[in-house]
Amino acid sequence: MKLYAIINGVFYILYGLYGVFMPEHLATNVMGWTPDLLGLHQIRAMWMSSVGFGIIILMMSTKGNLAVLTKAIVFLTLCFMVGRILGLVIDGTGPNQTYGEIGFEVFWSGLGLFLLSRAKLKTTN
Repeated sequence: MKLYAIINGVFYILYGLYGVFMPEHLATNVMGWTPDLLGLHQIRAMWMSSVGFGIIILMMSTKGNLAVLTKAIVFLTLCFMVGRILGLVIDGTGPNQTYGEIGFEVFWSGLGLFLLSRAKLKTTN
């Protein structure tokens, strides 16, 4: 679970920094829209919070309860997935990237849940 947490922490930091320092590139090439000045500020703010998530995850991976941290990462990942599914329901069929992201989020959450189940087995044996 520690490696799972570290991978997540690094991902959130790096992807967050991408959004903070290259918001127009992120919006145009990943999200498919061109933001105005307020949009750039909003992207920077949201992605800086992602950096914060990553820092918290890394800090907790060294001194925190890994089971609780893994549950939090799974929950956060599922929140992304639910947001995408809501987008499909409310906005209509999405691009293939959306389905790929949902698939990855299902896989990544499943991996976290698998790691949690393995940890519970070790503590009960």
